[in-house]
Amino acid sequence: MFDDVPFITIRDIAKQFGATRALDGVSLDLRRGEVHGILGENGAGKSTLNKVLAGVLVPDTGTVEIDGENIQLGRPKQSRAAGLAMAYQELSAPPNITVAEKLFLPKLPVRLGIVSQRKLYSAAQEVLTAWGKPGIDARALIASLNLADRQHVEIIAAMATEPRLLILDEPTASLPDTTWLFDRIRELVARGTSVIYISHKLAEIRAICDRGTVLRNGRVVKQFDPKTADERELVEYMIGRSLNQAFPDKPDRAEHQAPLVTVTDLSIAGKVHHLSMTICPGEIVGVAALEGQGQKSLFYGLAGFVKADTGSITVGSGSTPARKNFSLVPEDRKTEGLFLTLTAQFNLTISELRRCSPLGTISSRKEKKIAQGAALAVNLPSPFMTRDIQDLSGGNQQKVLLGRVVLSAPKCLLLFDPTRGVDAATKVEIYHMTREFAQQGGAVLIYSTEIPELVGLCDRAYTMYGGRINGEFGGETLTENALMAGALGHGEKVSAS
Repeated sequence: MFDDVPFITIRDIAKQFGATRALDGVSLDLRRGEVHGILGENGAGKSTLNKVLAGVLVPDTGTVEIDGENIQLGRPKQSRAAGLAMAYQELSAPPNITVAEKLFLPKLPVRLGIVSQRKLYSAAQEVLTAWGKPGIDARALIASLNLADRQHVEIIAAMATEPRLLILDEPTASLPDTTWLFDRIRELVARGTSVIYISHKLAEIRAICDRGTVLRNGRVVKQFDPKTADERELVEYMIGRSLNQAFPDKPDRAEHQAPLVTVTDLSIAGKVHHLSMTICPGEIVGVAALEGQGQKSLFYGLAGFVKADTGSITVGSGSTPARKNFSLVPEDRKTEGLFLTLTAQFNLTISELRRCSPLGTISSRKEKKIAQGAALAVNLPSPFMTRDIQDLSGGNQQKVLLGRVVLSAPKCLLLFDPTRGVDAATKVEIYHMTREFAQQGGAVLIYSTEIPELVGLCDRAYTMYGGRINGEFGGETLTENALMAGALGHGEKVSAS
């Protein structure tokens, strides 16, 4: 539809933070109406490049042109005026504003210096309807929305500006599927918008992108055709080394092994109904479900954050366990798991203060020693220990959270979508950390939005629909088709042998 002449030209962008060179001469060309995929593990420079384009960061060197017009970098207002818009993976909207305010910031409808609430909500509802989400209430606070709808609002706010360049950073990390997003992207592309699409999911890059680029250590290391690229080769370009095996080997399971965790007839707040399940020591058990089928209530109920109405939870031979028997990696690490303005070391040790303060005062020496042990266990580089957690990549933030929950030595690890928004290399590390925890005799319950992840990692898996378990699968019956069928409500109890 459009010619092959570069519409957007990014040249020699470099950015250094202290001794760290986040971007090292990055250059890209985009045609009008092109969707360009960018792959790279966390720390590769993707977020830094995004922030430079959005005007949030001033690069040390480099230029950006749109249709021959040079963009003044380092000024968000100038970037917006030039037609650049960005939807952030980590969601930029403050939780205490309304959906309407998010959609129209920074240009709220004002008359005589006062925002017209009637016009604001009416216009915002029209925007939501036009972009395919009429069910989201424009008057609702951002904090009241589920994670998927917060992501929808983030994306709509960027798309509704009709940008010349749209930057989408892991846009499906919180979405149940890609259909709505891809339809909207195609609408924009047909009108001439160019899109930078950042994702860890090669299937998405293949489905929506025209060309692709791999970043590593702040440099462009590979440009590729998404339709023909080899996934294994791309991952190796991303991490700079051979990828021998993504998932660790599954051990042979002992028959008739006594469960470590037994859940019997559990009901929670009308969202979980008479649910029973078991997890054996050394076992990784998955949960496959579409959004809103009670899986979150199950995990948070086991962790003690949601009270059960009926049923029992037994660990070993004990009765209903103390909370210390379970440790949860929550859905949203930034709002539910981390103290963003404090150091990685603090975040690692906060739940183990008694071990750090034998005489009632925190011992810096003991705290550092305990934190270093936890960091080593999750392969977190030691220089990151003194940095604020908000300054680390998403993958390293997740490592800190995993290190903290494992440090508490639970009998059962609860992982709620632990690789959401995490790069390919860190995903592999999380898989191996999880298997290592199980091999030491622990039990693991994991929910993931990625069905192949559950098949590759888990020894058994349950499917949930309408707050109930409707399928159990293991061995040869643990397949993507079986888990998807169960998640859609067509599950069937199958022997896990």
